[in-house]
Amino acid sequence: MVMMRVVIFPGLIALGLLFVSCLPLMAERTDETPLVTLEPLTVEEKKSVSAEQNVEQVDVKSERSAIVSRIPDVIDQVPGVDVQGRGVLTPKSSQVRLRGLDERRSLILLDGRPLNGTGVMGGYFVDWSMLAVEDFERVDVGKGAFSARYGNTLGGVINLVPARPSEKPEVLFETGYKRYDTFSSFLSGSARSQNFGARVLAGYASTDGNLRNSEVERANFSGNFYYFFGGDGEIRFGIRYTEGDFNMPVENVEGAPGYDPDYPENAGSYLAGPGIQFPSGDTFGDGSYYEKKRTEMDLSFRKELLGFQSELKVYRNYEERKDVFYSYNTGEKVLVRDCVPDRSWGWVIRLGRYLADHHVTFGADANYQGYEGTNNTFIRANYFTRNPTDGSNELDATRYHGLYVDDTWKVTEWLTLYGGLRYEDYYGNRSVDVVTGYQNGRPAGFETTTAEFDESTLLPKFGVTVTPRRWLTIFGHAGRATRFPDNPAFYWYYGGYRPEVDPSVNIQRKPLTYEDAVQYEVGTRITPLEGVSLGFTWFDYRIDDYIRWIFGYSPSRVVYNVDRVNIHGVEMDGRIRLGGGFSGFFNVTWQDTEKKGDVLDASNALTDKLSEIPEWKFNIGLSYERENGLLAKVTLRWVDDRQVPYLNGGSPDGTPLGTPVTLRSMDSFAVVDLLVRYPLTYGPFQGYISAGVENLLDEEYEEELDFPAPERTFFVGLEVKF
Repeated sequence: MVMMRVVIFPGLIALGLLFVSCLPLMAERTDETPLVTLEPLTVEEKKSVSAEQNVEQVDVKSERSAIVSRIPDVIDQVPGVDVQGRGVLTPKSSQVRLRGLDERRSLILLDGRPLNGTGVMGGYFVDWSMLAVEDFERVDVGKGAFSARYGNTLGGVINLVPARPSEKPEVLFETGYKRYDTFSSFLSGSARSQNFGARVLAGYASTDGNLRNSEVERANFSGNFYYFFGGDGEIRFGIRYTEGDFNMPVENVEGAPGYDPDYPENAGSYLAGPGIQFPSGDTFGDGSYYEKKRTEMDLSFRKELLGFQSELKVYRNYEERKDVFYSYNTGEKVLVRDCVPDRSWGWVIRLGRYLADHHVTFGADANYQGYEGTNNTFIRANYFTRNPTDGSNELDATRYHGLYVDDTWKVTEWLTLYGGLRYEDYYGNRSVDVVTGYQNGRPAGFETTTAEFDESTLLPKFGVTVTPRRWLTIFGHAGRATRFPDNPAFYWYYGGYRPEVDPSVNIQRKPLTYEDAVQYEVGTRITPLEGVSLGFTWFDYRIDDYIRWIFGYSPSRVVYNVDRVNIHGVEMDGRIRLGGGFSGFFNVTWQDTEKKGDVLDASNALTDKLSEIPEWKFNIGLSYERENGLLAKVTLRWVDDRQVPYLNGGSPDGTPLGTPVTLRSMDSFAVVDLLVRYPLTYGPFQGYISAGVENLLDEEYEEELDFPAPERTFFVGLEVKF
């Protein structure tokens, strides 16, 4: 592995220690400064039933692993959520699905503002491997687009809530180690004075990974700085910086030249785009990696003004990357390129006010996405048949604006109604080289043109909760939701395969348009006894003009709208406090999918379902916790088998017409995890020592086809707070 020269990490630690040394000064307090009782260390999952949107709040501290955990690992036991990781910390373009809809169709938020990137040059709409879970105290999961305040989403919302400064000075250090030479540590400092507060964190993680050439080394820094004023006023400036080296898993197949028996067989992935046409018989090899640097900055304002709860946010994301490729056959460096995959920014305004039994809110938001092209800084002479070309800049390539108004009306003590209306406008404009015609299935010519997309939608939302008894709540939500073409889809619809100018086929694509959905859900939540909670939800999504893309067409791929995709299912869950410190939970999800009018996917003759989505899955867990923090927990996650189109490798997006595609089955799996946490106290120091095992039964399984998951993994961790 070409290891990252982590010049940043000592500086981050030094900055953290400098902040820690200033904590006593920040903590000066007057007699008027209130004392606040801190919450317990572990917090149960909270399921909020609302006429607007049901939200499941997941406490990060209690759900994350002690060593190198990711946000998907924190929410993988939420009903209706599918998680598909790759290795220990290896990036992957799609890892989380809300009721079958991934990050492309879901809105990922950082403290209420969009985190989703452009998705270009590798497809990372959200790179979970660059998000340190220690930055966040809670993850809120809202499935379905039932709230008017969030737009351009079908799957729903995942909101990452940053950890806030503690009332008293607090320093926290955590470190740990587990299999695959995986190590992580972080140091944070937090405090609040009468008007000022801050929390800073510096972290480091590294792993050799379980796959061939899957080493990762990552350093991160974050700071959230607050100014409190006027009783309820708050100004926050937040910055997150992450830098990492991520090796590209190399194909490792028994019997193939160069096979390494020390690693499991896997399909390999060079993680990054644009695609590279390697010479015949060669591909990327050991030592290939990319270095990524990402910065996120936020400025927010919250205050009651003229009777309105007011909120304003301005944010910016910036990401740069260097890709380094080595030849599999010769081990020589063959290509180095620089790129800026994400230059996005935006703003959010929200206002709300209580009027008698009504809570009325309205607001606006905007998101502008762009990127800079690739720059090939090194190309080995006489290696490529056709040298890779540089890419062009597309700043503010797509521009999105939304407006909304909604009202939550508490009609009686037992009846609450919700109504909302959202207006969305999306504009894209960019230069594209389009195919003018085909000869023998290959492009016969190109011309440069300007592609433009300009659409707007109006989205009504409705909801109701009925509580006829204190222990029984019945709810229902309905609404229209739309999702506009993302940057890659917008480009490749025009720049990819165009069947309408190919004389060898008789297929006409629809003009590119947005996905248009009608969504429903109904359910109930029952609390028959103290400490017992049961829930049931039925959902149905009907998505017209679902956008698909398939690699293998010339040039590169085809993007098109299919007539419809239907997704429906049932979720059941329960929690119970058994007494004596014992508690348990379970949830079961059944879901099914169907697509209609797909004319460009060869695998459609084999199945009409979306691939990789299990029909059944369930989670169950039992924990024991004492007041002093002693915790023992065991959980089981079971996922049904899945079908994936296969053509010289997994092709979950489908395959070109006329290809000999088959269906490969991914076996069902059951993974058991065990955690024991023991409290430690020594003078002013408090903490925990944690130990446990992931994949206790050493299950051989895959969350992604041809990428084996880590085997049984023991870990130990230490946490110290003072």
